[in-house]
Amino acid sequence: MTNEEVNKLSDMLLQSLYDYYFANNGESYTLPKAMLSADVNSKLAIDSLIENEYAVDSGQGTDNLVLAITPKGMEYIKNK
Repeated sequence: MTNEEVNKLSDMLLQSLYDYYFANNGESYTLPKAMLSADVNSKLAIDSLIENEYAVDSGQGTDNLVLAITPKGMEYIKNK
């Protein structure tokens, strides 16, 4: 997968997190880590969002990834 493809997937995931945030009163999106292991591209895209501080994972130490969009991520989506 190229960097550009990872970036497109990251943007799609970030848009989904943005929509989820507003549809669910600011809730984090929970996803089993096992699902991520099966999908390397999604893992790369999510890692990229976390590295760029567009999303945070508050599920460390659990079997889940608990993703939430950050204010920086919201700004990025609004300016897309």
